[in-house]
Amino acid sequence: MHKSGLFFLIFKGCQLELVHGNFTVKLNNNIIFVELDGAFNEHGVLGWVNEIKTIIAQLNGERFAILMDMRKALGGTPESFKVSDQYNSWLNQQNMVAKALIYPSSVYEDMDNTLVPSKKNQNTRVFHDFVEAETWLLEEFNR
Repeated sequence: MHKSGLFFLIFKGCQLELVHGNFTVKLNNNIIFVELDGAFNEHGVLGWVNEIKTIIAQLNGERFAILMDMRKALGGTPESFKVSDQYNSWLNQQNMVAKALIYPSSVYEDMDNTLVPSKKNQNTRVFHDFVEAETWLLEEFNR
């Protein structure tokens, strides 16, 4: 029994290492706020994607907007961008009004635009300031 418990602890430790990147996802007045921190792999992206999908499902078809704050993000693996592109394809079929994006630099913006082409059909705007991004989303949401 002791060996089984030890095996479980080792396995559990390996599981935790599969997810790379930290995130927070919050909903306030039909705006989904997402903050990314660190370097992401596909498991890390799936974490925040699944939280956003859960929130959107709870909105029952209501309109919503998204503010993606990526100022602390350090990039991602090729697989993470594939997951992001699949998610954005799905997002294109939802009742999203607008998406504000805050990148740490133009390099990350260029990478995201190149590797996530499904975003091209979305009402997006890039910002450098959180307050300006939120203000624009509220204006778009209230049109």
